[in-house]
Amino acid sequence: MGGTAIKGGALDASGCILAQRDTATCVDSGVQPIVDQIAIMVKSIVDVLEIDESRIVGLGVGLPGLVDYSDGRVINCANLPGWENVQVAKRIAEKTGVRVLMENDANNAALAEARLGAGNGEASMVMLTLGTGVGGGIVLNGALWRGADGTAGELGHSIVHPGGRRCACGQAGCLEVYASASATARTVVESIEAGAASTLAERVRAGQPIGAADVVDAAKAGDEVARAAWDATCKYLAIAAINLQHGLNPQSIVLGGGMSAAGDFLLDNIKHQCAEIMSHRLGRRPDLRLATLGNRAGFIGAALTALDA
Repeated sequence: MGGTAIKGGALDASGCILAQRDTATCVDSGVQPIVDQIAIMVKSIVDVLEIDESRIVGLGVGLPGLVDYSDGRVINCANLPGWENVQVAKRIAEKTGVRVLMENDANNAALAEARLGAGNGEASMVMLTLGTGVGGGIVLNGALWRGADGTAGELGHSIVHPGGRRCACGQAGCLEVYASASATARTVVESIEAGAASTLAERVRAGQPIGAADVVDAAKAGDEVARAAWDATCKYLAIAAINLQHGLNPQSIVLGGGMSAAGDFLLDNIKHQCAEIMSHRLGRRPDLRLATLGNRAGFIGAALTALDA
């Protein structure tokens, strides 16, 4: 479940996708209309597979927010108005007749990549999802690490620039406000507004939005402002990766989300900056990789969460 779309699918016990669906989210309609959308999607998938509903062992649901996994309660979800302190799992279970497991979407994506994607076969992996914000998930000994109260993996809110930009979470200097797709574009806009010359300046002054993909294209074409912003983003991600390496020592750190579409232009830069910053005396550098499951990772991980339960 997201602020733009709901993506879903059915998997068998081996992780093979049997069917998948997506629909636009009724984002301004409150909780119940979205619960109804999910129930309709489940029925659609069951119907197309022509299976008996008794064969469904569980329904995993993920969303971008704080989730109490133990009781299926959504604590807070900024992208879905009205989704605060709501027993969503219970509502969906009542509509579908299936046991429901709620989880944070980045946790689901991390589990999917660890089991069936870039971290396949490894016992420990950390994932950073780079989009409008920065999400994360931690897999240790093959299982999600949720922490003492279920909020582990909020890696976008690790502090990388104390006293820096204010984050929507209330902290200052979060990774999210320096290394997300939106933050990367914001850095370019701020430079242009301060008088820097850039090929993107005309668009910015005309009030046209620019995104991280525009910054990447401009940087590749030699735009110095765009390149500086991209290097800054990659530096903050390198700092985050080094801290994760020292703190958790995972076998790999996987980069997913929309910004990972930059591919090696992202990966090589972060690796270079890790080599510049990290001391070789403190062990191996982070094994950084790109995610492989794309936008399917969320519902694949949701299904794996349900299967584990």
